[in-house]
Amino acid sequence: MPRVVLDVNVLVSSLINPRGSTGQIQGAWRRDEISVITSKAIITKTEEVLRRPHIFALFPPARAEARIQGLLALLQNQTILTPHALNLMVIEDDPEDDTIIIAAVEGNADCIVSGDRHLANLKSYQGIPILSPADFLAHYKIS
Repeated sequence: MPRVVLDVNVLVSSLINPRGSTGQIQGAWRRDEISVITSKAIITKTEEVLRRPHIFALFPPARAEARIQGLLALLQNQTILTPHALNLMVIEDDPEDDTIIIAAVEGNADCIVSGDRHLANLKSYQGIPILSPADFLAHYKIS
């Protein structure tokens, strides 16, 4: 079973578009087809982004809070939590992306899944490939 770090943009997108590639990744996670590695920093950032007014407004009003809480519960209960103890400075243009790299290194990830251009431009870090959601689904043959 692949061990993956899902970038915040992938997590948020999986709620906004559950039928898209990021939603398929979340489905694989819920079916225990992948192991997700995260950290408290990633969980906190995910909640912060989901609660931004322009993002929150994308959800059906009656279900917005339930969907957000569902994803946060999944992150807190069905992940490999890393300590975020490493001090890596890899992405000079966007240091927040370093939290994703740190989780991947600490969690011995097989890959990082991200739509972020800074991470995508890196292509890999310490042998950990950085894949787009579509490339991840194709590589691991997840549907």
